[in-house]
Amino acid sequence: MVKKIPNNDGKEVSNSQEADKSVQVKEKVSKKRKIAILSDDVDFVRGKKATQSESKPLKIESDNIFKENADNVFEVSKGKKSKDDSDLGKPLEDLTYKKLSPGMLMLGVVTEVGEVDVVLSLPNGLTGFIRGTDISEEFNQAIDSTTDDDDEPDIEQEDLDLCDVMKVGQYLTCSVVDVTTVNKTKKVNLTTKPEIINCSVKKQDINKNMVLQGVIQSVEEYGYMVNLGIKGVTAFLNKGDLSLKKCDIVSVVVKTVNDGNLILGLYDAGTTKALSDKTVTTFSSLSPGHLVNVTVKKHAANGLRCSFLGGIQGSIHLIHLKDMYNDKAVQDVYPIKRKLPARVILINPENKRVLLSTLNCHVAMETPCNLLKKGDTVEDVEVVRVTKRGVYISLDNDLTGFVHLKKLQDKETEKVSANFKVGTRHKARVMGFRILDNLVQLSLRQSDLDKPFLSYHDIKVCSVVMVTILSVEEFGLVVKLADNIRGFVPKLHLADITIKNPALKFKENQRIKAKVLTVDPSKRRLTLTLKRSIIKNSTADVCGYDTLEKDQQVTGWIAAIKQFGIIMNFPAKIRGLVHSSDISNVPMTEDDIKKLYRIGQVLSCRVVHVNPEKEKLSLSLNLLEELETKNSEETTGRWARRGQIHSCTVLSRSKGDNDGLIVQLDSTKEEAFLPSYHLSDHKTLSELNVGRLQPGTNIPQVLIISKKMKKIIVTAKPSIINWIKSFEQMPKISDLSVGEFVVGYIKDFQDYGCFIEIGNGLVGLCPKACLADSFVSNPRDVYKSGETVMCKITNIDKEKERLLVSLKHSDVGGEPTMSGPKLLEGYFSELNMFSNTEHQPVGTVVECEVVSVSENWYNVKVGDVSGMVDRKFAEEGLKVGDVRKGVVLDFTETNRGTYYVSLETSLVESVVGRGKKKKLTEGTELSAKIVLTTEDYFVVVLPDAAHRFGYVHRRAHLSDLGEKYRDIKSGQVQKVSVCRARKGKPLLLSFVVSEPETPTSQSRKRKRSEDQDIKFDDIKLGEIYTVTVKSVKTLQLNVQLSRKVNGRVHITEVTDSPNPDSKPLTEYKHGDTLQVKLIGFRHSKTHRYLPITRTDYVRSMGEFSLRESVISSPKVREIKENEKVDETKDLISSLVVGQQITGFVKSLDSSGFVWISLSPGVEARLWHTLTSTDKEEVEKWTERFTVGQCVSATVFSTRDNKIDLSLVGPMTADAKFWCLVKATLPGIGLKLQINARDFGIAPLTELNDNYSKDPLSKYHENDLVQCVVVEPPTEGSRRTTLSLRKSRTSQRWKKAVGGRKVVNQVIDKPEDLEVDSVYSGYVKSTSPTAGIFVSLGINVTGRVLMKNMSDNYLKNWEPMFPIGKLVKVFILQNGPKVELSMKLSDLKKGKKKEEEEEEEAGEEEVQRCLDDILLERYQESDGEDDEHADDAEDSDDEVKEVEDAPKIVFTSGKAAVSEESVKESVSLREVLVDEKSESEEESEEEKPDETETKKGKSFLKREKKRKKEEAEEEIRKIEMKSNSAVLETEDDFEREVASKPDSGASWVCYMAYWLGLGNVDKARLTARRALDTINYRLEEEKLNVWSALFNLENSFGTQDGLMKVCKEAAAVNDSKTVFLRLAAVLDKSKKYQELDDVYSSVLLKKHKKSKKVWCNYCSSLASQGRLGEMRELLTKALKSLPKDKHIRTICHFAQTEYKQGDPNRGSTMFENVLTTYPHRLDLWAVYLDKTISLNDNEQTRLLLDRMIGLKLPMKKMKFFFKRYIDFETIHGDAASLKNIKEKAQSYLSSSQDE
Repeated sequence: MVKKIPNNDGKEVSNSQEADKSVQVKEKVSKKRKIAILSDDVDFVRGKKATQSESKPLKIESDNIFKENADNVFEVSKGKKSKDDSDLGKPLEDLTYKKLSPGMLMLGVVTEVGEVDVVLSLPNGLTGFIRGTDISEEFNQAIDSTTDDDDEPDIEQEDLDLCDVMKVGQYLTCSVVDVTTVNKTKKVNLTTKPEIINCSVKKQDINKNMVLQGVIQSVEEYGYMVNLGIKGVTAFLNKGDLSLKKCDIVSVVVKTVNDGNLILGLYDAGTTKALSDKTVTTFSSLSPGHLVNVTVKKHAANGLRCSFLGGIQGSIHLIHLKDMYNDKAVQDVYPIKRKLPARVILINPENKRVLLSTLNCHVAMETPCNLLKKGDTVEDVEVVRVTKRGVYISLDNDLTGFVHLKKLQDKETEKVSANFKVGTRHKARVMGFRILDNLVQLSLRQSDLDKPFLSYHDIKVCSVVMVTILSVEEFGLVVKLADNIRGFVPKLHLADITIKNPALKFKENQRIKAKVLTVDPSKRRLTLTLKRSIIKNSTADVCGYDTLEKDQQVTGWIAAIKQFGIIMNFPAKIRGLVHSSDISNVPMTEDDIKKLYRIGQVLSCRVVHVNPEKEKLSLSLNLLEELETKNSEETTGRWARRGQIHSCTVLSRSKGDNDGLIVQLDSTKEEAFLPSYHLSDHKTLSELNVGRLQPGTNIPQVLIISKKMKKIIVTAKPSIINWIKSFEQMPKISDLSVGEFVVGYIKDFQDYGCFIEIGNGLVGLCPKACLADSFVSNPRDVYKSGETVMCKITNIDKEKERLLVSLKHSDVGGEPTMSGPKLLEGYFSELNMFSNTEHQPVGTVVECEVVSVSENWYNVKVGDVSGMVDRKFAEEGLKVGDVRKGVVLDFTETNRGTYYVSLETSLVESVVGRGKKKKLTEGTELSAKIVLTTEDYFVVVLPDAAHRFGYVHRRAHLSDLGEKYRDIKSGQVQKVSVCRARKGKPLLLSFVVSEPETPTSQSRKRKRSEDQDIKFDDIKLGEIYTVTVKSVKTLQLNVQLSRKVNGRVHITEVTDSPNPDSKPLTEYKHGDTLQVKLIGFRHSKTHRYLPITRTDYVRSMGEFSLRESVISSPKVREIKENEKVDETKDLISSLVVGQQITGFVKSLDSSGFVWISLSPGVEARLWHTLTSTDKEEVEKWTERFTVGQCVSATVFSTRDNKIDLSLVGPMTADAKFWCLVKATLPGIGLKLQINARDFGIAPLTELNDNYSKDPLSKYHENDLVQCVVVEPPTEGSRRTTLSLRKSRTSQRWKKAVGGRKVVNQVIDKPEDLEVDSVYSGYVKSTSPTAGIFVSLGINVTGRVLMKNMSDNYLKNWEPMFPIGKLVKVFILQNGPKVELSMKLSDLKKGKKKEEEEEEEAGEEEVQRCLDDILLERYQESDGEDDEHADDAEDSDDEVKEVEDAPKIVFTSGKAAVSEESVKESVSLREVLVDEKSESEEESEEEKPDETETKKGKSFLKREKKRKKEEAEEEIRKIEMKSNSAVLETEDDFEREVASKPDSGASWVCYMAYWLGLGNVDKARLTARRALDTINYRLEEEKLNVWSALFNLENSFGTQDGLMKVCKEAAAVNDSKTVFLRLAAVLDKSKKYQELDDVYSSVLLKKHKKSKKVWCNYCSSLASQGRLGEMRELLTKALKSLPKDKHIRTICHFAQTEYKQGDPNRGSTMFENVLTTYPHRLDLWAVYLDKTISLNDNEQTRLLLDRMIGLKLPMKKMKFFFKRYIDFETIHGDAASLKNIKEKAQSYLSSSQDE
């Protein structure tokens, strides 16, 4: 039920107030629209005869609707005709919050319906809000009726809510009310009130089929009355099958119009056609949501400008154009005059601007379908379009994503980097959705990918998260999990204990661990807990009723205590009841339960019953231990109880997290657990006893300290057992009192202290402040879990049964029952109790053999037992095997027993020769020598008592931290007192600690008594006093004048002339007496000077000086009341830049500063790059400076009341510094940081003495570079010009080069240029009219006119010369205006000004095979219409192999054909020009008896020869040009392709040039340029470039990229030719799997009737050795090919068998063919050649005999005889040759006779 709705300020207002406000808004918006409408003649009637005033058609400006104006956000139309030509190509500006104004109409999509407002998605990613009072007046009236107490509410409107009238995904036409700022965030307030959105529509403007938006006013019997908000108009909507209710917002279509009475129909976007100019007759009647047909008028860089409805101008942004999320140009997809449907999404009535959308989802008015959700990670997405604002990403399901520039990478950038170009693939994270733009907002930043949460949907209940505290309130904590994700920790869940004041425990920005209890994404609510018992307990992870089972143990917290039981809460809003009968076995009242339990207490429960459907949960608790014990006593006496002492027997050892012993109580036979730390009061004995207490060992007494669920825990600590024995029964809290000493053990640690259990379940808290007399930051550093302690009770809360205790030595040190000797006596008693090892007693002399030597110890053997000897108690030089006598100092049972022995000769002799031991009495003081130190005690020897041995405990009591004796080492002599001396028992001693009174201490006492009466009122400025040093700090001496007067001597006031790098305070120590002068008073916290009339003496301290100049000077500055002292300003007034000054290091800042103290109140900064001229020292600046170090520096700057220092001098001309690179400025140079406030620019011409093409590529942000100041800053300008040239910065470099000149000399002025010389420079700017401006030096710029750019005419030359490009120029004039030329003719004749830099020795030559670029020899198209190919030539060509192409050698960027490669392979002309065309191979028909005429043959040969010579001549010219020195730079190739844009060879050589430099991307772009440039009629030239691009992608790209390029080529060329060339590339690179895919999926399917396809595949299979597949391929080929191609195909397969298969099989194939076609001369010739190649002369003669025996025409027989004679001439002898000649003569004779 919505009762009151808050306004923008968060205050609740009544509906009447909101109604009044809405009326005012309506009148304001309506007035604005009327003014805008009346400013132009916008009312026009189409289809009627125009009146005189209407004779001129309406012209609406087509400027961008978001063009800003000084007077208004949008430019207001003035009725003037726009100049379309001036706007051509200008980009459309994006819609932003700043460009919104009240009254603007927009189309929005509902994305969220809240309790008080509705969220809408607006164009261009904007978000709007509709408050409940801005929906409609009908909705406001319905809300009022539900809140009226006098009238009975309408049943239909009883539960009216925003969700009833608004649905997610609904399209709404809305109007902007205002744009406000809430917490630095813009908020757009909208309204859907019909009287506002339709305020400009007039009654006479309404026509049939017009679309309007209105609100259901009432529900009638046959329909609905609709409020359209138009004066004088009533509208009725037929009911039909509709089911609407009052207050619904609907879009309707006008069916009939009858004088203001409208019959409406519900708008259906699927059936309604676009509006015509007869329906919408005025601009004011146009509304967002209208579907119109638009005509493209202009193209913009990011959209279209169009017109519709007879002259209304509109714009369509790129994101609202379908099929435009790719790299295609707008003009290619949407040509001028194209018509397309579009929907209006924005109207600005002030300037008549309209935005439209052509997206299918908007045209169909359907909410875009999106399967993704915020926070999803999308793998391997592809960039499809790049803009200045970001990149567009292609997603699955026809979705498109957008990545803003700031979301591309974590490093801030001003433009899209090359890593995100079109085609690249990345991993993205969904950050949100722009519903109206149909875009998914993505991020590629690694930080966003790594975030665990992006929305509330990502958070799971019971998950443990790290949160940051935002604010600490009385009711709990407001925390942050991530950006825009907030949570709340109730006060009940701040800790396991109740915290009354959270501000004392928690601080803002503190990071803590929490567990999620509930999460509600729809309401953006999150609840967490900080209770450690819930966070660490897995049984508290309850996520639903259906996850619970009977008898399952769960952990929750008490929500309420009732008479009938306890209500428990669990995560995920699960509640359960522990009935009172399940709390205890005895009846309990509500008061009894409240005494035992409290709200918020964490309890473990057992599930008794669970019903997930009804969400009911019944639980049970264990009985209370006290009641359980009482009940047990009443029922039976045979069970053990807490507090009882039993003996027990060890059963086994428990390892792991619960290390200890499983024991059995002897009296009850119950099992119990004895933790390892409960075995003794001493840690060392606990560790020892765990190992030596074997199963079956009896322990005399253990104390039961806990019994829960029949699990008994016992302790064997004697101190706790003896303390419990002092009570008649188990002590309760009522038995204890404040000030009493108790014994317990450390149970748990918290950040604020530790908990100590003292028996009977009583636990006391020892706050951190009470742990020790000194400050303890972490309790775990001084105590261990389970450690026995003695504590003093300081506070008792008997109601809550809570104790506060103290462990301070000052509190418990006086308790005698647990003193050091007592602890030592107990230690030896426990040690001997379970000892089962015999050993020599302490003080026995034994023989030791050295077995090994370490740095500090000798490892020895004492009998069969190992031993250790401290090298301090043994002679030097002992070696392995040496045997010495020693004295046993101690024995430990660890590691099978170990002796500690002393080999000190004097000690051994004293022990051997000692006399009778004297009896020692308690209290006797003796001198003792420390001979051994252990963790628990010291072993000492008493020289004055017959060298007896004794023990001193390290701790004075159980809680002693042992700090008092921490510095005592072996070998020291201490005074001890006898505590216990009994025969047969260890001698127990204690140290005698006394501080003898020295003359110094006596004088201090006297001085203290003399000065104790001096007060602040008694001291005066300028007086000299004697003070005592209380402490020496790093930057000051803390001194004391009297008991009430303290002060300091700052390090700058110690001496007048400190030595550099010295620390003057190290000369002073505590207790020194100094003569000082009082120079002022300072505040003890802020250190600011106080006036002499001060009254706050508590916070005052004296400022003293030790400097002789100050002591001898009578002047002292007095600070008066309310006088403001600026010590820094006073010092700056006396400083000059460049002045030397001395200070002391105060601190080192991580941001790069060394802070220097110049006086007690003045600090200066030293930037780390100004600390040295040595790079290594600059990089290690933090190691060179320490706090308190004296530094002598130069004043660098005193601007803005801040002092900057330098150790390398001031900033003057020729000064050298180390600077940090802050940014690379393309076309300009480097931005360098000199210090924190000073920056400089290093131009491109000053980066190196040898210019390079990309001088900025080797510099990165924060790189350290050395530079020299060329132009220092002046008073009028802070600009600093720097240089990185080695010739300027390095003297060593100058000596190395000697007198040689640098490659690119420094040009300081135009006169330094020499006319008719060649120089290098960088393009500074270009102008279409003025030409190119080239920077030759810092202040020298020359101009290249267009006529001087090239010897040839250059069209579109501007892209060829981008800013920052390195060019060579020829000096035409060097006057005030420098004129340059870039013509090749001028560059050739001009003498070189730069010398070529010598190439480094052993530079590796990079060779590129031209065939890798061209893929294969350039082939002609695969035609089938040439019927006159020569049979013999064609036969030879069938078996001819593709030879290797020449290699291009690239050295220093030059391209030339290697002579060696030309000798070894085919020349370039052979690659680019084929010897035959593919048509000659396939177009021949089988004509066995037909022969060609001589005339036809000769003509073909001549024509073929002529074409070949022409092609060779062209290639020869290219080769000559490639070999020359002209085509050696990018400029040379650019001129070449500019002069011959249709030459494929030129472009291929250009690609080879880039590949030689290793720039694959440039080579790829060059290929694309070539394809766009070459005339479309020159198919062969384009095919050559495609082939080169295939090879490039195959060598340097991916398989997907190669196939993509191939498909692109096949779309614009002959498909078979393209794929055959691709197959050749794959075959040559041995990518056989991909090759098979190309043949099987494309060539053998689409071109199966081509003989060449089958023959090429045959050759490929044979080369791979796949002969079986090759032979199967022949069968498939004969089934697919026409019969006229069978013979040639079989012939090719037979030749392949001869070459790479089985020659016998090949011979058989030839025989079969020749049997059918015996007259085919060409077949016989090939058969003969293949037989000769086998070198089987006999077989060859048999074949030749068959051939000459054939009955063929004489012409063919003559060919056979000639071949026979040639064969015998080579392979035969004279007889065989004579024989064949006779046969030939015989044949001629017989033929003539016939």
